Amino acid sequence: MGMLLGLQGKEEAVAVRLFARWARLFRWEPLLCWHRIRSVLSVRRKKGPSGGEFMGGLPLLSDLSVGGPRPINIPWRHWRSSFRFPLSCCLSSLTILRARTPSSGSESAILPAKMPVRLVAADDWRPSSMMECRLLELEREGLLRHRTSLSLPEWIAPLADHREPEPPEGYVVSFAKFHRHGLGAPPSRFMWALCLHYGVELQHFSPNAITIVAVFAAVCEGYLGMVPHWELWLHLYRGELFNAPTGTTGVRKPVRAGCLNLVLKTGKTDKPREYIPVGLSTNHAGWDSQWFYLRNDDNLLPAYTGRLITERPADWTYGVVQAHQSWLDPLLDALKKLRFEGLSAALVLSAVHRRRVLPLMSRPLRMDEMGPGVSSRDLEACRMSNEAPADDEVAARVRAAIAGNFKPEHVNGFPMRPDVGSIDLVCYFLAHRSDFGFLLIPS
Repeated sequence: MGMLLGLQGKEEAVAVRLFARWARLFRWEPLLCWHRIRSVLSVRRKKGPSGGEFMGGLPLLSDLSVGGPRPINIPWRHWRSSFRFPLSCCLSSLTILRARTPSSGSESAILPAKMPVRLVAADDWRPSSMMECRLLELEREGLLRHRTSLSLPEWIAPLADHREPEPPEGYVVSFAKFHRHGLGAPPSRFMWALCLHYGVELQHFSPNAITIVAVFAAVCEGYLGMVPHWELWLHLYRGELFNAPTGTTGVRKPVRAGCLNLVLKTGKTDKPREYIPVGLSTNHAGWDSQWFYLRNDDNLLPAYTGRLITERPADWTYGVVQAHQSWLDPLLDALKKLRFEGLSAALVLSAVHRRRVLPLMSRPLRMDEMGPGVSSRDLEACRMSNEAPADDEVAARVRAAIAGNFKPEHVNGFPMRPDVGSIDLVCYFLAHRSDFGFLLIPS
């Protein structure tokens, strides 16, 4: 230990005691223990015999000769400087673990152990700002169902004395942002399946999570010509738990709304190429104060209990079983084709708003079935308004959900099936693949 840290006498004895203490604290992570000891003892930099700088007895990059020992690269995330740690400086009693990457098998960075996080009490609900006039505005925009019953209305504005949600029986807590980003009532069966799989209630979704689910459902219906594919979803996305920061390192607090974030899985590359680009907006200030009560038709959504989620369940990261992985190859090829042609999440949402539909709403027709020859009654049941919004309004809705400066002239940039100009993936696969079984997936 003294050799490793460049210490002698009493300082060496102190270092040994500190190492034993912090080794238990950091689960025997040598790198963290060493740096903690060095920072406590305030070991100054000094010059070595070759003129190079030392840091606590460990030579820096300038001390390594060309024919010297092979160093291990250590990225310094929590400290300002970076250096290389030569294997020759390790004591025989101290083992430095070296991880190997799955692809190349070469030596990779030694990562510090994950610091434990302590949770404190969650903040109270913010009072709702959704008065009846604001909900009526959502109705006029075609984002919320019109009220047709006085005894059992489709939505209810919270009372002024409701400091936290107290929905009547048969109602759940929803947010204005959710309906602006694609949620409808009654919800689709795909939305029901997500709540069941992740074990969450509606308020646990974040606005960006609703956007991600809406875009995925629209891609499946409007471009792939099928209902949302469950195993394709599990292949692409995983769930992550969000706990709000408190300003103190290692201390966070659970949130009452928006704790479920959906993250696109990255494979061997940092930028996945199997899905269309989805750049999400970060401007959601005050969204958690825009809550109201939504009628839970057919009990498709879990009842509101107000429970907090403090730990991420293991099944939030589940993927597709290996035996079914090959079944997704035609779908992934289709997504790559759409990406190559220029499809993005912004163009998907613009096509959705032009159709006047909500992707996460139960409808008698899929988006690709809303073409000529369909009965007017079915079309009216799918559409949320009688008149299509202007291109400026569509672009504003897209910018509220997707990052970037989406312009009105891009609104009709990638039509959905069966509109004129849409991509015919059936012909594409007949020309490029012998197996196109995804076209036969039952609905």
